[in-house]
Amino acid sequence: MIIINPITIIFLFLSACILHAEEKPYITTQTPLTLFSTQDGETEAIWSFSDVKPYDYKLLSKDSFTVIHLGPDHPPIVKTVYGTIAATILGTPTMAMSSDGRYGIATNHSWRVEGSRLDMLSYPIDEPLTNKDLSKKKLKQQDISPQLSDMISVVDLHDEDHKIVDRILLDDGPLHILSHPDGERFFAICFENFITYKLRNGKLVELARSKIEFGRGCFWIHPDGKHIIAGRTPKLPGKPAIPKWYRIDGDKVKKICDIQIAENIDTKYMDSGAILRITPDGKWGFICQRTMYNGQDLCDVLIADLTMEKPMVTKVIKQVGDGLESFAFHPNGKMAVVTCLAPQKNAIAVLDIESDPPRLLYHLDASGGSQGLEFTPEGDKLFHGSPAHGRIEVYDVVGDFELVKNQKFIKIGYGHNSLTMGPRYFPRKK
Repeated sequence: MIIINPITIIFLFLSACILHAEEKPYITTQTPLTLFSTQDGETEAIWSFSDVKPYDYKLLSKDSFTVIHLGPDHPPIVKTVYGTIAATILGTPTMAMSSDGRYGIATNHSWRVEGSRLDMLSYPIDEPLTNKDLSKKKLKQQDISPQLSDMISVVDLHDEDHKIVDRILLDDGPLHILSHPDGERFFAICFENFITYKLRNGKLVELARSKIEFGRGCFWIHPDGKHIIAGRTPKLPGKPAIPKWYRIDGDKVKKICDIQIAENIDTKYMDSGAILRITPDGKWGFICQRTMYNGQDLCDVLIADLTMEKPMVTKVIKQVGDGLESFAFHPNGKMAVVTCLAPQKNAIAVLDIESDPPRLLYHLDASGGSQGLEFTPEGDKLFHGSPAHGRIEVYDVVGDFELVKNQKFIKIGYGHNSLTMGPRYFPRKK
């Protein structure tokens, strides 16, 4: 029988009370951060949050975005703005933010999967819909949300009204935009081009275009700032989506090779595996095997060795989820997480990437749809966006591999499709 000293019991009790007293009754972060979330109103056709029953595919919901300022000593400062941005869930769960946290940058494109619920939608006839409906004068208005435009929008994350400060129309469909590690440039991937930009006083200035083979998907910039991995779903359905490896040459992007799968690895590419992310140390590229067509079977996480002259998939974690969407890597270099897709109840899979081979540890409950996924820089919290439930969920990190779901969450508009995080912008004092 173990006898515990009464003094020890009192000490533990008082320690617990002190810790509880120090907890804030709201969500905090160790440093000032901004979360930027975009929401696609068209997803009312998927998750049925419209009050029209039976649903008639006449779009009522507005696209929106939510700006969330977090810090150590105040409740979340949250504002959702409707009807001033165009955003689509048919793309990637991440986007760009300026290095100082002042501006958020989001893409929208006109492609819809033929015959899908989104393709069945009809739109208000008195609102601009495509590029051809947008004059220079219209583009300067705040209250426009052209659903089928090929557009990049810049949002002022500091201004209390969070105005759109720039919109640019493209003759190619922009699928994804990210900031370069140099903190100055932005790279956007389209159906047939990479486009390089610089931000000057909130306005995007095009620096270069690089022609690439047709594809749909997202990309990630290597921490060395010299390479890119991109997922590319081919034009013909049923063909495998084989990731590409590129190098950045000045402001141009040039293809090096396809990323093949080593012969001894028991996995394969599928036709919708176009979402991926690079580990912070730059050694590995994590690839979703399938991001659509759920309800079939459990699919894999493919892992490419980026230290090779011609990167190749050399590792795999089998049967992680019924469709996978997005990755995030804990700053400890040991834990990774990936969202599993389901229409209502969902899951986050926790991976041990320190072990060799990497392994699946467990699944954790999450709200439906699972798009954006980001750890705080200190690694004490994980943020997860749900389009089906219109919220950013919070998970507390305990130890190296444990996630504990926080009962508090941040309410946003329905249809969340992308999330990015950066430092909160504070103007320099004069």
